[in-house]
Amino acid sequence: MKTIRFRYLLVLIFLLAGIVYVGKTWSPSAYGYFLKYHLGYEEIKPDFGQSRQVRSDEWAVVTPLTQATVNNNFERYNKTSLYEEDLRINYGLPIADWGIIFKPTMWLYGFVNPAYAYSLHWFAIFALFIAGYAFLFKKFGASDKVAVLLSFGLYFTGFSQFWWNEKGPLVALFPWVIIPFFLKIKPIWQLSLFYYAAVSWLLTNLYPPVQISLAFVGLIILILLLPKLFKFPNLVYLLIFAALAAATAALYQYDYLKETSATLYPGGRHITGGGVPTRFWLSWFFPAINFSWSYKDLVGMNMSEIGTVGMYYYISVLCLLNYKNFHSLWNDGTHRKIFIGLSIALFMQCAWMFLPIPANIGIILLWDNVQPLRMQFASGVILTLLVFYTANIVGIVFSWQRLLAILIIAACGWFFFKYSVAPKRWEDLAFLPMIAVAYLVVKNKTQHANTAILMTSVIFGALFFGRFNPLQSAWPIFNLKDNKIIEYLREQEKSNNNLLVAMDLPGATANGLGFRSLSHVTPVPHLDFWKKHFPELPEKEFNYIFNRYSHINPYPALEPSLRQADSLEVPYRRFAKVNNALAIENYASDLKKQGLYNLEKTYSNAVVFNGWGGWQGELASRSMEIMVKPTPAQPIEWVTMTRADLPINTGNLISVFNGFRLTIPGNSGNMPRCMTLITVDQKTGDRLLMENPASLPYCKPAAK
Repeated sequence: MKTIRFRYLLVLIFLLAGIVYVGKTWSPSAYGYFLKYHLGYEEIKPDFGQSRQVRSDEWAVVTPLTQATVNNNFERYNKTSLYEEDLRINYGLPIADWGIIFKPTMWLYGFVNPAYAYSLHWFAIFALFIAGYAFLFKKFGASDKVAVLLSFGLYFTGFSQFWWNEKGPLVALFPWVIIPFFLKIKPIWQLSLFYYAAVSWLLTNLYPPVQISLAFVGLIILILLLPKLFKFPNLVYLLIFAALAAATAALYQYDYLKETSATLYPGGRHITGGGVPTRFWLSWFFPAINFSWSYKDLVGMNMSEIGTVGMYYYISVLCLLNYKNFHSLWNDGTHRKIFIGLSIALFMQCAWMFLPIPANIGIILLWDNVQPLRMQFASGVILTLLVFYTANIVGIVFSWQRLLAILIIAACGWFFFKYSVAPKRWEDLAFLPMIAVAYLVVKNKTQHANTAILMTSVIFGALFFGRFNPLQSAWPIFNLKDNKIIEYLREQEKSNNNLLVAMDLPGATANGLGFRSLSHVTPVPHLDFWKKHFPELPEKEFNYIFNRYSHINPYPALEPSLRQADSLEVPYRRFAKVNNALAIENYASDLKKQGLYNLEKTYSNAVVFNGWGGWQGELASRSMEIMVKPTPAQPIEWVTMTRADLPINTGNLISVFNGFRLTIPGNSGNMPRCMTLITVDQKTGDRLLMENPASLPYCKPAAK
């Protein structure tokens, strides 16, 4: 009876939370970062937390492509885009085609304001995560309360939170792929639900490295708990329906998969094992050693890339296990089988992450498609199952001696692995008083000890990982009112033959706002388009630059080039008008100084500077004078760039339109010997001298 009441209460809490969440149009989106730092919407802020630049996979790609799908009336091909690309890609988008049948979290699109649909999608993903993993933990012997706590523990870990607003659907939908086999329904309905859930899992967000590694977890769980599935003829039926699910997803994404397979990136991957740093497995047991309370990265890597499934629950259990009772785990055949099976699975995953295993061996389980770092979540699921299952069977002993062992190990973990990197960072030690309080509460109630230490671990995880993603209203994402930057961009698009060529609108953000923009994200290459604009490039160089998944960035360079594996830049001047700086031989020595610039990038045939000037007049009346040695043979070009940071950092004294980039060709890409930049207002005749970088001297004016 208590179990039923608990379940009803839990459902009621989730329903009420969902009503509030969707009613507020909340989401975990970091899109607010783009709104503030690229478009100047200072007043639009998350209701809780802050938006983070590092989550650009979401705010610059997934969310803008969702906006584009809405703007495109949910059609398959993006007619609002310069490239008119196919929106059936790796990211699940609410396209109104037969694939929407398999995207139930997106069914609200088209019926209500998209802000509500977007919010419901993310709340549903959260609810499915908690309920799905709680179901699996129950199958390994957890009570309802412990199962929910374990599920929240898994949710409040680095990998889950740091990747949530992009890869959340991947990890949340996984349990539902295998749950049908545990339901007491006819086999045909089990297989049918399995088919539906598997297709949904693949179409809502296709990312093979995580899906392949989680499929291994699912296989292990089914082998250990439902071995009858792998006997004839059940295995035949299972394989048939699995093949049907894969074929359905492949049919839906056929064009995308075909085009992607021929690219240089991501192309056909064939990856070897190993290379995961030691600090990663250490952070399984000491979860916060790789970052600070303010999420400043302590190990010199991308914040998302250091995300693991780490909980203090693991070391607490290791210290509290009733090792004298280990025979109860080993002597029972079923218990022994599950313990050994989970241990072997974890060992195999760890071997792939930490040992240089050849790709030809990994191919057996398709792991040659799994970067070792992307095995993190799957290995964390197995580790959590193994630790809980062992504690649940063997039992734990909560004594002051064992509490002392936990305190010493946790403190040593902080001292050896974090203090040496950041001596003033004490956040990890917050676990010590938490576990001490848990001991005082349950020291005479051994039956509640496992729940107490698990709850302590979850609270720590919520405090240290749960703040990473904001509660951002989706209303401005889909109902944004124009400000002066948007108005300027619309004028630029209109004056350039209905094509926006703007710098610093990352990823697909410009198209998400409704612009026909050169900057974009193209999941498959548009080689014919680029061949038309760059026919002079040698075939090998052309293929190297453009035959890939691409973030396309207009930039005042002289030639197209590759920034990184998934990002390229194309010359701004090939698609829009640029300004020429007026070369001068002399200037007044008493010019007032305002504005500054710095070197941004060097090429073999040019250097690019980034800065801001002191102009006060209209954009049309602005020009620039330059004195530079050596004098280049080609024109010196400059382009206005919007910089939302200028008014933010100067109390609106400097306009958002005072930014610029300037390109000096020639000189083998070396810095000039000297340079002087002067901003000019052609209406008033005002001239202002800009501050030079410290290492670059001014060119001296001629004597009067």
